[in-house]
Amino acid sequence: MLAYLNGKLTLKLMENLGVGHHGYGGGLYVVFGPSGARRWILRMTVKGQRNRMEALICTDFGLGGADIVTLQHSDWCAAEWLVWADINNQRPKS
Repeated sequence: MLAYLNGKLTLKLMENLGVGHHGYGGGLYVVFGPSGARRWILRMTVKGQRNRMEALICTDFGLGGADIVTLQHSDWCAAEWLVWADINNQRPKS
């Protein structure tokens, strides 16, 4: 289940989110597992990969546990990965 957050993500809001992927924007998600573990991922398409139905295939890149990696740091890491992907032609052109 994917949920998209409106406005700013806060620690209080994160405490109340349920199990699943919760989008922050720009491909950044916080993932809550059934055990209560939280982690940050960046979801993006690499090299324009497509499945048999010609839909883009997304790949998840782990950015670290939410108990160690802050929202600000994960946002910065996601931006750095996206810049690297653009420089190295790893993302499809819009």
